[in-house]
Amino acid sequence: MTQTPQPLADPSSTATGDHTRRSAVRALLLFVAALPLSYWLFAMLPELWARVAPLEGAPFMLAATLLGAALAIAPLAAAVGFVLALWHGVESVYLPRTRPTPILDRLIVGAGLLVWFAPSLAAISLAARALAEGRVHFVRPPRDYFLATDPIAFWQGLGFWLIMGGLFAFLAWRYWRGKLLRRPVAT
Repeated sequence: MTQTPQPLADPSSTATGDHTRRSAVRALLLFVAALPLSYWLFAMLPELWARVAPLEGAPFMLAATLLGAALAIAPLAAAVGFVLALWHGVESVYLPRTRPTPILDRLIVGAGLLVWFAPSLAAISLAARALAEGRVHFVRPPRDYFLATDPIAFWQGLGFWLIMGGLFAFLAWRYWRGKLLRRPVAT
């Protein structure tokens, strides 16, 4: 059960949850701005590089460096903005705020649970797929282990995905346990 935060007695005072929620909104704005910029940069990369490639000397170095920096920073800013928006959003749900927002709080907690448990769900789905197909596939190095031809390697690969899924679920649960099982404070 999630604990719904209680409004503060003095609405004029700034609550910790309000500050954290504002941080989440700022991070969400960073994500919303950086994601389309990242997409545009990578979609327009051939055209952008066609303008940079004919340059020579210092102008080439400067343009290539700026293009490379933009290609590195924009996706990183989008990822950091998303993670911080979700992190601060979840934290703001469990801190005192001046105004309750129960529907938004449920949406934030639901998104947080989905993102935190997504790695474990992905690993467990890979294990279920391996059982259904009778083969475990690894990308690096590219390997396929078939149950029919190499059962030991197949079961080891399946065990790997189950162990990873359990580890990711344990780590997510360690974070969420204190929040989901928190008992309401008696007033």
